[in-house]
Amino acid sequence: PGPAIKPFAAGKVWWVYNADQIPVIGLGGIMNSTDAIELMLAGATAFQSGTALFKNPMIPLVLISGIEDYLQRHHLSDVKVLTGMLHM
Repeated sequence: PGPAIKPFAAGKVWWVYNADQIPVIGLGGIMNSTDAIELMLAGATAFQSGTALFKNPMIPLVLISGIEDYLQRHHLSDVKVLTGMLHM
């Protein structure tokens, strides 16, 4: 399904995280670091990228680099602070 499923996945991650605040693995539609960050903000403590690997086998390195850049731009020292920062 790829990118089409991401809004649904993000909503479910947010719902599960806020229901129990247990570790959640976000997956569904992660094609770039922005997608991964959005799932972490929704409550994911980890994420999986599947479909993107078919397009770019180096996607794990791209995601890591993008997340590190995001942390630096926002003066954040640890990726853990992203988990669950979305408040609605």
